[in-house]
Amino acid sequence: MKSGKSMQELSEWDELKTFFDRRLIRALGHPVREHILAVLNERVASAREIGEEIGAEVSSFYHHIELLEELDCIERVASRPRRGAKEHFFQAKQSVFLDDAAWRQMPASLRLDIAGSFVQLLFNDAAAAFERGTLSKDADEHVSWNPAHFDRQGWEETSELLDATLERLLAIQKGSAKRLAEGKGKSITATVGILAFETPRGKQSRS
Repeated sequence: MKSGKSMQELSEWDELKTFFDRRLIRALGHPVREHILAVLNERVASAREIGEEIGAEVSSFYHHIELLEELDCIERVASRPRRGAKEHFFQAKQSVFLDDAAWRQMPASLRLDIAGSFVQLLFNDAAAAFERGTLSKDADEHVSWNPAHFDRQGWEETSELLDATLERLLAIQKGSAKRLAEGKGKSITATVGILAFETPRGKQSRS
């Protein structure tokens, strides 16, 4: 009688269904790696800077940075001389984001949880900016609200436009990160949110 697969064999079986890139699952398998990846998704940073923020010696967590590099989740974007050595600066790679195909294959319940989490983070940042006066600090913010009606073609064109906008935004962010890592200019911390969703009938707010 043939015995069933062991847990080790199952974990290595390439026919198991998965919602996420397995590199990302491994990358997020430790809280320190998760923190590093979160920081490097927000901005370019060096191991020294991250160490100062979390109150830890670089030597105690640098192996996590090396693993994230090995998994192709982060990349070095610049290096600067520092006390006879080189300080390397990293940023998250776009490859760790969910693409449209991965998003569509996830169960609706999981998509709802993830979307809800993103919206909550956006609301939290907006509330903090409002309370601290940065929401309208330099009159260069963008705040818009556009309830509308679409046909199927228009809705698909809107989705394509927002996808293209996100790609362009990520390219701009990458260019900014490189210049900042080279010591050019001053860092501006900002939140950019893109939302487009179907509104329940009869629930649109009126001005």
